[in-house]
Amino acid sequence: MEANLSSFDIDAPRWDQGTFLGRVKHFFNVTDPRTVFVPEQKLDWAKVMVEKSRMGVLPPGTQVEQLLYAKKLYDSAFHPDTGEKMNVIGRMSFQVPGGMIITGFMLQFYRTMPAVIFWQWVNQSFNALVNYTNRNAAFPTSVSLAASHHGKAGEAALHAGR
Repeated sequence: MEANLSSFDIDAPRWDQGTFLGRVKHFFNVTDPRTVFVPEQKLDWAKVMVEKSRMGVLPPGTQVEQLLYAKKLYDSAFHPDTGEKMNVIGRMSFQVPGGMIITGFMLQFYRTMPAVIFWQWVNQSFNALVNYTNRNAAFPTSVSLAASHHGKAGEAALHAGR
């Protein structure tokens, strides 16, 4: 079915955010790990479609399903405050697969202190990257502050592991 520009709002929640189930569906939609493998061109297409939909100008024959998919890709890959494309490793859709890989290595290589320190550092670095990528960009964060927090988190992780 063709998108009805008079009634379709690309920014309106797809599911009722006043219910737990609606919020869960939204979360799973935005964090779908399959979006990590979407090519850059498709992500750029999604951004163009979302922006055109916001302006009320869409190519003839555009379907609602196309717009919903474009919005899913846009929400998963572009920062909500800046509109910039986020790096793949820092996206919420990579949080679970990336964390699983790192956890697997942490469980495999635990026998020596250097290995434990290295994998704790990798885990903290990954978490810091995800947190920085998904930060509230309305309030600028300096690189030195982010590096300081990363160092403190890594230090805390190593002390907790003793």
